[in-house]
Amino acid sequence: MRVNKILFIGLAVVAVFAVVSPAFAADPWFVEPMKGNEAILDPGTTTFCDKGFTVHNMGKDLAEVNVIMGNGASYHWDQLEPNAAKSYSLSPGSPFDSVNADTVHIDDARIVNTTAGDSKIRVECKR
Repeated sequence: MRVNKILFIGLAVVAVFAVVSPAFAADPWFVEPMKGNEAILDPGTTTFCDKGFTVHNMGKDLAEVNVIMGNGASYHWDQLEPNAAKSYSLSPGSPFDSVNADTVHIDDARIVNTTAGDSKIRVECKR
């Protein structure tokens, strides 16, 4: 009986260390700060805009962009050809409208460079 209690306590301690260990922590997205009204995103980085914005592919390869609106109510995936650009709007009538558009208020967007290669994208937030 005593051995069972010691074994149980030992397993509980190991479980706590396994859960709390930073080795199991997920890597957060690296948020690029805005310099003026623009940010340059390397693959795997993100930034935020609270108004409309334009995304430019600065690389020689195809770039992939994920735009997450508000609290994640709407996701939009795009691919940009080299040196191409695409504009987005947070106003009504934008491609982010949904069935619940009258009850959902979107006041910001998170832009993520999900490119598998090395293409950088430039995000310009409108003022």
